[in-house]
Amino acid sequence: MHRKVHGLTERDLLPIPCSLCGSTTSAREHRRGIFEYRRCSRCRFVYLSPRPSQAKLIECYQRYLPEEDPDVNAWGRMMEVIFSRAGDAADRHAAGKPGDLLDVGTAHGFFLDVMRARGWRVKGLEIAKKAIAAARAKGHEVLEGTLDSNPFPPASFDVVSSFYVVEHVFDPVDFLGRIRTLLRPGGLAIIRWPHTAPLVRFLMTLGEDLNLYDPPWHLSQFEPGTIELAMRRAGFTSVHTSTGGWTLPASPVGRTISATGGRIAEAWEAVLKRSFPGVSKTTTGIRKD
Repeated sequence: MHRKVHGLTERDLLPIPCSLCGSTTSAREHRRGIFEYRRCSRCRFVYLSPRPSQAKLIECYQRYLPEEDPDVNAWGRMMEVIFSRAGDAADRHAAGKPGDLLDVGTAHGFFLDVMRARGWRVKGLEIAKKAIAAARAKGHEVLEGTLDSNPFPPASFDVVSSFYVVEHVFDPVDFLGRIRTLLRPGGLAIIRWPHTAPLVRFLMTLGEDLNLYDPPWHLSQFEPGTIELAMRRAGFTSVHTSTGGWTLPASPVGRTISATGGRIAEAWEAVLKRSFPGVSKTTTGIRKD
């Protein structure tokens, strides 16, 4: 008998080598039910293996994003600080001259709302049909699909953003490389990702498993060293990782905890010049030529 999770069974999962460096040597990092994360012995990258096929995951993603208006709007409010900080980074890079921006995995288009209001010409890319419909209803141009289908001509954008997507893709270096191809020379990539591994390891020592790795959705578990390695291998220069803001949960207590943690992480970075463990990060990179 095969256990079924999110419509998947063990038969739907296939073992893979490290999706960052290709090594076949790894050790178990974490296991939850039918899902297992491996840590590469060569580059220290943590990845899901075995994992479902891309076709199976796309099928599952039609049920991944929230669909009810209160849930959708709560998610938009939760990301306000992160979107604001990312917008500030784009504006600084553009030196006050807004250009063309693509948001990959745009969901319901909340970041497009922010950047359109700042004067940017915005487009989105998404695979969830109901989210696409919601973003289009606000007047955004959103294409259905992934970067694998080459939906835009090369060198079309001054900024390409992607929030909490890189951990979901099958080949992170290829994904980041496609983002670089879409940027004009000197263009900026803004990549937001969850820095989960340190927190999971700490909680496991306490006997707690809060499903923070979120399988099968999260195929990769990045850390500052591995995301920066992936960015450099994709051809980016001036790669930089920072806290980049914090989420704002609906509850007052949750908002206070999140904002306090985010401010502590930013102070840690400013003083020690090191990333604070266990807090989501934003990594930026430049297409030099």
